[in-house]
Amino acid sequence: GAPGGLIFQSICGSEKGLKEFGVELAMLDEARAVGAEFNRIAGENCLYFETGQGSALSAGANFGADQVTMEARNYGLARHYDPFLVNTVVGFIGPEYLYNDRQIIRAGLEDHFMGKLSGISMGCDCCYTNHADADQNLNENLMILLATAGCNYIMGMPLGDDIMLNYQTTAFHDTATVRQLLNLRPSPEFERWLETMGIMANGRLTKRAGDPSLFF
Repeated sequence: GAPGGLIFQSICGSEKGLKEFGVELAMLDEARAVGAEFNRIAGENCLYFETGQGSALSAGANFGADQVTMEARNYGLARHYDPFLVNTVVGFIGPEYLYNDRQIIRAGLEDHFMGKLSGISMGCDCCYTNHADADQNLNENLMILLATAGCNYIMGMPLGDDIMLNYQTTAFHDTATVRQLLNLRPSPEFERWLETMGIMANGRLTKRAGDPSLFF
């Protein structure tokens, strides 16, 4: 088969919630063992977890606890496995659990804060569903707030439109915009790769950026 890099799984802050995702702790243990042996990446961090406030509540698996408490438990579980990255898909849960742009922004900042306290590699998908009381200004505002707070990464979709899952997120050009506005750089290893491929020079994208033919 093709070389493997990361093993992905959505996680929840309770055993019942995990089972709603079709997994249990023994499966996560097995995934880490398989990744450590077969994944072709540098280092031992081979797992990628996604989270998001409201998942336990939507599954009736929160046992009376609020969304933030259950999300905090996600990060405790994730930290046990020393993942490569954790991503909160903050607005994907929909307005049934995060009603509007203000609630989504609050949740995104809460998640980032809890992830940093947990010491995990934390990112955020600044996003909203099409039936939420929100628009693209939400994504851009949350993106800037998270960037100034030291968020590790955001999502990149062409024009910010995820046509597979039918929700709105951030685009590749948004990442470049934030870097330029806030004088930020990619991680050193990633920037060296970008320079090797001719995609970036002196912290700025080159004319070759966005040209898919360089991978052929």
